Amino acid sequence: MKSLEIKKYKKFMLESNHIEGEYRLNPNDLDAMEYVINNGVNSLQDILNLHSLLGRYLNENWVGKLRDCEVRVGNYYPPSYRELDKLMKEYCDKLPKMSSWEAHNEFEKIHPFQDLNGRVGRLIWLSKAIKEGYNFGISFLHKYYYQTLSKYEEKK
Repeated sequence: MKSLEIKKYKKFMLESNHIEGEYRLNPNDLDAMEYVINNGVNSLQDILNLHSLLGRYLNENWVGKLRDCEVRVGNYYPPSYRELDKLMKEYCDKLPKMSSWEAHNEFEKIHPFQDLNGRVGRLIWLSKAIKEGYNFGISFLHKYYYQTLSKYEEKK
């Protein structure tokens, strides 16, 4: 990647992490970003690879695997882990036809991992948004992500 692209995507990752309350890059964040830029996110294997890259530094046995436990996100209870194989197959079948926001929101509803779902979801969004021609010169966190997420929710 060119240095200007690296700077731009590094900013994206920093802002993505900021959503999670972290103010730094984690090990392998830029590797995950480079994976998205070079390969896109087109399959369950791509999603698992991203999760593995992002979570490698955690040294947990659940990194890179669909969750095998129930989770809660605030007041939201995602589908049971028992449904994940079916849900992720359906998701990946629809992925090529979904917009960046549909892909992101559907992924977040499923919440297939024990942790790092938001980061993986934003990288899925990025993969699709690059293909859709979005400009990443603007602040991702404040000027785009929340505004368009709100618009998406209003449409429902």
